[in-house]
Amino acid sequence: MPAELQGFLVSLPTDAQAPTQGWPEHEVVGDTAVWFHGYLAHPGPLRTELNLPTSASPGRIVEAGIRRWRADAVEHLIGEYAAVVVSASDAVLIGDRMGLRPLYYAARPSSTVVSTDLGALVRETGAWRELDEEYLADMFSTGMHLGPRTPYRGIRRLEMGQFATCQTGRPRLRGGWRPSAEPLRETFDGHQELLRDTVKRAVAAALSSDGAQAVELSGGLDTSTVLAAATAVAPIHALSFVHPGHPGSDESSWVRAALEATPVSWHPIDATEHATFAAGPDLGVFLPAPTRRILNWAPSAAEETVAQELGVSTLLTGEGGDAVFFAGLLPWYLADLLRAGRLAALRREALRWSAESELGRSAGFWVRRAAVEGRRRWRSGRTLALQPSARIADAAPWLRREYVDGHHLQGRTQVTTTMRAPTVHGQAVVENVLRGVEFARSRHIFPPATFDLRHPLLTPPLVDLAMTTPWDIAVDPRVDRAVQRYAFAGLVSEKVLRRRSKPIADEAMLHGFERNSRWREYLGERPQLVDRGYADADAWTDALRAAGRIGAVAQFYTAIQIEVWLRHLHHVGAPRLLTGPSAAPTH
Repeated sequence: MPAELQGFLVSLPTDAQAPTQGWPEHEVVGDTAVWFHGYLAHPGPLRTELNLPTSASPGRIVEAGIRRWRADAVEHLIGEYAAVVVSASDAVLIGDRMGLRPLYYAARPSSTVVSTDLGALVRETGAWRELDEEYLADMFSTGMHLGPRTPYRGIRRLEMGQFATCQTGRPRLRGGWRPSAEPLRETFDGHQELLRDTVKRAVAAALSSDGAQAVELSGGLDTSTVLAAATAVAPIHALSFVHPGHPGSDESSWVRAALEATPVSWHPIDATEHATFAAGPDLGVFLPAPTRRILNWAPSAAEETVAQELGVSTLLTGEGGDAVFFAGLLPWYLADLLRAGRLAALRREALRWSAESELGRSAGFWVRRAAVEGRRRWRSGRTLALQPSARIADAAPWLRREYVDGHHLQGRTQVTTTMRAPTVHGQAVVENVLRGVEFARSRHIFPPATFDLRHPLLTPPLVDLAMTTPWDIAVDPRVDRAVQRYAFAGLVSEKVLRRRSKPIADEAMLHGFERNSRWREYLGERPQLVDRGYADADAWTDALRAAGRIGAVAQFYTAIQIEVWLRHLHHVGAPRLLTGPSAAPTH
């Protein structure tokens, strides 16, 4: 088994008489073979409920859970994991409900190959020879794809809440996340207590029992909340990036405020020394997908080095906090009042937002922007963006008009997911959760080699609580994240709790691009974006010369990621597992 395999790779044959092949060695559970990658939250109660011994492994828990709960197993088996359970010629493919540990599969004439390692699956199946243009079009338009596609036409991934049953190697997809709809009627104080307890349980479950534990601490409210909850359970290290040379990106003062309230061992990483664009662009390895890690190669490596020196086994993030704590959520519930014909309530709430919101907008603005526009967008399946989407021609002027029109990029910016919630307010929460999940799981495409990266704020109980929090509790015109701010008063720094905004790192990132001129030279020399018909040569050259001043920064970064990824496809290498002497049967 190659050392770089992340998790497992299993080949399920279509011939019932042929053996299953899998790497690494499977776990034997009765008459089944189990491959498991990730972690289960609260394994002790699961063992008790499933009548298993205290020594039962996560794989054995999953196998027993599938037998007990069948299609509902993903609702009971909480954590971040993926697993394959094989019995004779039948198999079950399952992952955690939020899809935080992606499970990829590729159907071939003789088998379906399943893996938690996208790079290994691409290499073993040769999927790199045919790219998925639909996936790339989504990337060019919005910077992410929220569905089952991957950059490769022959590879898909399980969606949130999905599992698959395989008979003789042919997967049948089943299930899927259905967002909760019924509001949980509680007082504001009651919701504070629910949120506080749910966060504490999620963070405690994400910590491991061995090795050192750490939290990514940015100085924001979400990572400060995770840190406060984690320190109540175990000794914690805090890892932070600081930008001493870029005041617009530096958050050292906020980090120190968080540490005053929650004293832990702090390990700042100088992001000026380990800057975005400091490594690369020729990285000399196969890149499974275009992600931010390509740009952040140097800072990611620096974080891994610090964590390894500390003996960290688990690093917790604050990913998804914006979604589950309702950061910046507009009053889309006004559209629900309009849909229900509750016009008096609509007028009252619009006047309240006019009087109490710091934006200083009229009641008529809120009726038009949130009620009328929200209802129209919800009915047509269009996204509920925080801000009106820019025209692609303005956001990415380097893209060829023929490509933009031919792949309907402008329309893609408006319809980012087919998942539907029964209310407009709920739909906005769902879309924010989906974006948070996608960013979190993209970090597992290039997973750390020595520790496990976990995202406790995206655990299903916390997502469900966000979905069932009524609009009159979730959204307050005076301050966003109201429930979170009150729930963690006394636990999180008062200064951080009162923080109203958080800067983005564009200043430091753009400086990194300008400082490392080899990136501009590399990206401008025979660009694949131009050769493949995505970009106009002159417009792309202009964008490279005026980075951050032409088009939108987000679209510019996405284009760079795709260009570098395309130019590293030749590093994929030959199959190592499904051919040759290592391809021995395992079950």
